[in-house]
Order: sequence, then structure tokens, then C-alpha cells
Amino acid sequence: MNTYFRTLLVVPFLIFVTSCGGGGGGMGGDSGASMNNKPVINNSSLSISVIENQTSAFTISASDADGDSIVYAISGTDSALFNVSTSGVVTFKAAPDYENPSDGNIDNAYSLTASASDGSLSDSKNFIVTVTNDTSDDEVASAWDGTLVKDTTYAPYDKYAISYALILAGLPDVTDEFVTNVANITNKVLASNSSTNATNRNTLLNGFISNKAFQRIGRTNMSSYSPGLDEANYPGWDNINDNYDVVDFIWEATSDSDSQTKENQINSILEHLLHTITLGYDRVFNNWSYDDQSSELNLAMKQAEEMGYYDTTGMYTNASDALRKRIIAQEFAYWMILTGWDLKSSYAPDASPEWTILTASEMETKLPLAHTLFTDTVNGVLVNPTKEYLDGLTFSSIAIQPQAETIQVSIAANNSGSGNVYVIDGVQNKSLTLKIGTTYTFTHSSSHPFSFSTESDGTHGGGAEYTTGVTTSSGSTVIEVTANTATSLYYYCSIHSGMGGTISVIN
Repeated sequence: MNTYFRTLLVVPFLIFVTSCGGGGGGMGGDSGASMNNKPVINNSSLSISVIENQTSAFTISASDADGDSIVYAISGTDSALFNVSTSGVVTFKAAPDYENPSDGNIDNAYSLTASASDGSLSDSKNFIVTVTNDTSDDEVASAWDGTLVKDTTYAPYDKYAISYALILAGLPDVTDEFVTNVANITNKVLASNSSTNATNRNTLLNGFISNKAFQRIGRTNMSSYSPGLDEANYPGWDNINDNYDVVDFIWEATSDSDSQTKENQINSILEHLLHTITLGYDRVFNNWSYDDQSSELNLAMKQAEEMGYYDTTGMYTNASDALRKRIIAQEFAYWMILTGWDLKSSYAPDASPEWTILTASEMETKLPLAHTLFTDTVNGVLVNPTKEYLDGLTFSSIAIQPQAETIQVSIAANNSGSGNVYVIDGVQNKSLTLKIGTTYTFTHSSSHPFSFSTESDGTHGGGAEYTTGVTTSSGSTVIEVTANTATSLYYYCSIHSGMGGTISVIN
């Protein structure tokens, strides 16, 4: 009985001890293995300030007491405008523009939430990234506001406009309309847009300011003024010429001037305005130096000369060698820009035999140095005013003279086949370009009547004779080309097939 009693006392005790020992030891070990600390974002400031035009924003600074890998993420109002790297570096997807904010409130304060996670626990903080202004790209000058100022500030010029720091001033006999047209074109050319290189553009405009760039505007031409343009007759004349950066005049066309058509008047404005603007380039950009023969401008010009596309033979031979070099570089710059804008074929297709490149694509192919210089230093600083805009301008002072041209047509045996063909300017089946506003007289053999059609080879090709604005007589065919003339025509012999060629009608 005593033994049994002792057994009963011992067994429960052993069970109790085992239970306590096992339970206590197990609880302590499990607690140490399952404990997890969340990551902590440690940034001392949640308000970040960055300057515009660069993508850097901030770095999420986070730590994890357990040494776990941290995964970073962003969310919130403006988070779509940012990227975050695996190391927590937050950047703008596109460099912000202070003048054109893209945040939700459009106030240059970008809101986002940054988080750091170890896979199960996370920490998050709300950040504000404020974009500040980079004053180096602030526009240093403004567009002309549309009001002509009429006073004696720039005497003897009695009316003026200032477009992006370029002074545009007209003599007393120049019409308000013409100065307004020049100012509006200048606004177009010097405007900023989405492609503008603000630093280079401001460099040019600051040059206009410091050098007092001045565009003179007169009427007809220098020799048309009686008494002559000088200090005695026009007080202030010497002051402008001596103290402002001037090149040449833009002349308002009249009935006795050279620019008697709208196209010629537009080209005259563009040419002399670009002379003034590229003088500004020469003043501030080393690669545009007229005088440095190794500048990119002169190297591009030399390539054009060597390739036979810019012929300076006999140009400005009365000037000193140094002045001549400056002038031909200035002329080259004008042709390069006009061609790069694809405006030469519209406004100066035959105006200058020294420059034979007609289109931007042709310049890119044939003159790579000119194309590169235009692409790198003109685009982003100057803006193409566009043919559409220029064609919409009105020049009421132009007394448009009827334009007429006579074209001699001869006959020769076909070099590329049988029979005879028409020959114009020594070229068989020559492709012709006719201009609206011009009347053309084709003189030809009465044995081969010269006709027009909208179909190749006219009546021989199943088409009909085109007679709008056309009058015929023995040995002569006249066509008055107007805005209503078909833009694509063919000339052909009404008796013999295969003799003609194509005609393009342009404005």
C-alpha cells in the first residue's frame, strides 16, 4: 500500500515537470523564429525641391532591422509621372518644365506616396516634389504685341515694332501694313515652340539686345529717294547706322521696284530679315562665324561650292576680300535656311542662279554639312513661318504687273524612239512648270499644232483637248495660267502622237 501510494505521487509529478519543461522551452524558441520587423523609411525631409529640365527627384531611404530585401513602390496623385528603381531612386519620366507644369494641380508641386516593403510588412510616406524655375531658359524678350509705335525714338524712322528684341523700323513713306507684315513674319520666325532650345534661343535674343539689332525698312529701293537717304536729309540717319547693328534694307515693293509679285515680296522680306538674324548668329555663335574660315558655316559653304551647288564666281568682286567673304557667307546662310524650310521652290525658284538646291531633302542628300548645320543650329532657335501662313498675307502696295513669257518650241527626231518630238530649251519632251498669273505664248511649227490636255498624249491617248484659257493661231498657242487652270497638264501635237511632255502648274 505504501508502495502504491508512492507510485501515484511520483507519476503525476514527473508528468508535471515534463510538461512544464517542454512547454517553457518550446514557447521561447518559437517566439525568436517568427518575430518580423517592418522596414522603416528614414528620409529626413518629405518636401523635396528640384530645378526644372532634369529628371532627378529623390531617393527613398529605407532600412530593415532584420536585413530583409526591400521592394520600393510609388502611388498617389502624380505617381504616373515618375519611375522608381529597385534601389529606391525616384525620377521624373520626362524632365519637368516649370513654365508648363503637368502635376494634378498644375502648380509645380507633385504629390506621391512612397512605400518600402519586405514582402509582408511595409512603411509609407507622402512626398511633395516641388519644381523650381531655371531662370536660364526664361524668355529674355517678347513677341511684338501688334501695335505699331509712331514716334521719333528711332528717327528718321517714324514707325516701329519690336519683336523678340529685334527692332523693325520703317521710313515715313513705308505703309503701316507693310511694317505690320514684317513684324508678324518676325514673330513667327523667332517664336518659341515645343522644339525650341531655350538656351541657344536666349543666347541669340540676348545678342540682339546687347548689339541693338535693327532691321531697316524702306520703300522701293535706295536710289528711289530724292533727296537721298543721308544725315542731311534724314536727321538721325547716321545715329542708327553707327550705333545699331544693321545689315541691309527690306524694301516695300511698288510698281517700279524689283519685287512686283507677292512671291517676290515675301522672298525679299525673308532674305533681308534672315541677313539680320544670321548677323546675330555671327555675333554670338562661334560655329556661325563669317570671318573664321574653319567655322561650321564656312565649311558647309565650301562643300556647297566644291560640289557645284553654290557658285560665287563674280559675286561682290568690287568689295574687299574680307567683306566679300562675309557677304557670300551671309548669302549662303540665307539660302541654306530658306531651303531647309522648303520655301525656296515657292518664293525663289529661279531668283538666284548661284544656288541650285531647291528642296530640304535635296540639301540633306547633296550637302550633308549644310543639312547638319541647319538641323543642329537653326531648328530649335528659328521657326519655319510656313508657306500656308506666308501665302495668307496681303500686300496692297504691290502693283502687280501682268506676267508674260514666250517659249520657243522646235522639232527634232526622237532620240529615244521613232518619229519627231517637241524640243524646248534644247531638251526633248521637256517637263514644264507654269506659274499662276503668267500668260505663256508657245511658238511652234504650224505643221505640228501645239495643244494641251489633262491626259497623256491628249487625243492620241484617249483624252480631250484642254481649252480653258487657251487661244491658238497658226504657229502660236497661248495659255493664260490662273488659279482655275488644271494643276497637271500635258502638251502634245494634235496631229502626231508621242511628241509632247508634262506640265506642272504652281502658285
